[in-house]
Amino acid sequence: MILNGVFTEKECEVLTFNLNFRNIKTNIILFLKSCPDEHFPVTLKDPNGNIRILTTFKAKEKIFYSGKSFECSSNCSLPGELIDGIWKLEVTKPYAFKGMFVLEILKDVDMNNYSDFMDISKFDYEKEFSKEKKWYKGELHAHTKFSDGLLELKNLPKGIDELNLDFIFLTDHNVVSTKTPLTSAPIIPSTELTLMENGHFNFLGLKNLPNYANFLKGKKVNPELLKTIFEWVKKQNALLVMNHPLNATMGVDYNLDLNDFDLIEVLNSPYNNQKTQFNIDALKAFDGLLMNGHKIFAVGGSDSHSDFIDRDSSFLGKPLNYVHMNGFTVNNLLQNLKIGKSYISTIGEVDFSFNEIDDKNKKKEIFFGENSNDNLIECNVSAKEKISWKIIINGEIQFEIKSDKFNLEINLPENGYFRIEGYINNDIAVITNPIFFGVIPKTNKKWLDIRK
Repeated sequence: MILNGVFTEKECEVLTFNLNFRNIKTNIILFLKSCPDEHFPVTLKDPNGNIRILTTFKAKEKIFYSGKSFECSSNCSLPGELIDGIWKLEVTKPYAFKGMFVLEILKDVDMNNYSDFMDISKFDYEKEFSKEKKWYKGELHAHTKFSDGLLELKNLPKGIDELNLDFIFLTDHNVVSTKTPLTSAPIIPSTELTLMENGHFNFLGLKNLPNYANFLKGKKVNPELLKTIFEWVKKQNALLVMNHPLNATMGVDYNLDLNDFDLIEVLNSPYNNQKTQFNIDALKAFDGLLMNGHKIFAVGGSDSHSDFIDRDSSFLGKPLNYVHMNGFTVNNLLQNLKIGKSYISTIGEVDFSFNEIDDKNKKKEIFFGENSNDNLIECNVSAKEKISWKIIINGEIQFEIKSDKFNLEINLPENGYFRIEGYINNDIAVITNPIFFGVIPKTNKKWLDIRK
């Protein structure tokens, strides 16, 4: 069955095709044939309204299928009963563009079965990967062939092992990977909501597939609509990230309620020199958030669209996020990212040690994201190479040190914070989250009030 459609110039559109299927034996197949080269979701729902396939026309993979079992279904799909009745194909345009598209729907075709892949519906957020108290490292922003990346899922185990990753979030545009290879580290269900000039947002740690047609049908992208989507994310205890927010063409230009956000991406694809300025601007906005009492913590992401065939040709893991946990489960990971117990590095692990010192000279260990009981903080920092360090207090550079290691005592002002940045040849290499003393009053300012 061939389906044709035309998008007009409207900003948001949902085109629905009703498909009457009977006597389905093995599967339903969706074939993306031709379309505008844009990030628009395509959703197939069964007669009970369950999402069975969710993909995007920008995907480099073009064939998707849902069968009765997990083994008989492709990535970006969910298995289930093959019910007689009206199946719905919903094609959603979430931002302004126009053009034609062609889809083909088939049934009962022999397809490859993949029994060695993990089932997203059985993803265990409480599985204990380690009991060790330490820093764990991983990638928060990467794309595969299931949107517009080049990364083959079969190459991901090699990438994870060579980078010695403890975790990775795959954030394909507007889709969620439902079948991922068995690897030494968890591949955590996630997506990047992609609205082009209307903003890009990562949802980290999803438990359900987004129902884009329901969100966008008859509506226009605005702060109220985004808040509805964000509320759906929060109900799953997933984290909401503001991606590359100061990018001139793909930044965040709405005056959004900052209470919805957990994280801000302050270091996006640092290997790309064209992106240097918007990362610098994002760091300024990060300080603006902190100074206005919003504990929205910093993360980085490679935004890699390359494959991991050769380590030298891949951007995966540049940078990495280091998260301190007392034992590793994915729920622990999400919680410690949310409270800012993390730092970003392009140069590998850095040895950070901090102690609050009371008036009796008694020391107590403290971590990024935490509030100190005393204003005097002892900092011990050691890296594998010489770094130009900047100690930032309340948004202003207070100390600059060039060394592979240093020891420093910092006197924090009441209701203030400090954080650290490290540079190599003027390129950002390390960004830490803050340590606070006292409580910075939260203002009612929204995003556009702070970013300018």
